[in-house]
Amino acid sequence: MNIPLSSYSSSGSGSAAAVGLGLLFMVIYFAVVFGIVGVLYMGIFTKSGRPAWGAFVPVYNGIKLLEIAGRPWYWYLLFFIPFAGIYFSIVSLNDLAKSFGKDSGYTVGLVLLPVVFVPMLSYGSAQYLGPAAGRQFVAYPPSYPQGYGQPPVQQYDGQQYR
Repeated sequence: MNIPLSSYSSSGSGSAAAVGLGLLFMVIYFAVVFGIVGVLYMGIFTKSGRPAWGAFVPVYNGIKLLEIAGRPWYWYLLFFIPFAGIYFSIVSLNDLAKSFGKDSGYTVGLVLLPVVFVPMLSYGSAQYLGPAAGRQFVAYPPSYPQGYGQPPVQQYDGQQYR
C-alpha cells in the first residue's frame, strides 16, 4: 500500500516568519496611533502647563488628562469597569471641556467626534482655566437681576438680614 506524502511542510519556518512580520506591522501600527494621539493631545498638555512629551506616553497621558480635568489618578482604573467606565470617561471628558471654558455640547463632540474636537481644544483659541472638577458653581450669581415673581434677595450683614 502506497500512502501519499502530504504537500505541507512541517518545519514551520514559513509560518514563523509570517507571525514575526505580523507582529512587526502591529508594533508599527500602534507606534503610529500613539504618535497621532500624542500630537492631538500635545496642545492640551502645553496649554495646561504640563510637558509636551507626556502626551506621547500611553498610560501617563491618561492620568495627566485626568489631572488637567481635576479628577484623581485612580479614575483611570475606573475606565476599565464594564459599562461604568463609559460613564466615568464621559464625566472626565466633560470636566476636561469645562476646564477649557467649554460647555456640555462640546463634551458631546469630544465623545462622538474626538478626531475633530480634541485638535480644536488643543490648537484652537480655548484657554486653560484650571481644573473644573474641583470648582464650586454658583446657581444664581448675585449680578443677575431679580426675576419676575421671585422674592427679593436678602443680604446678611453679619447681624441681621436686610
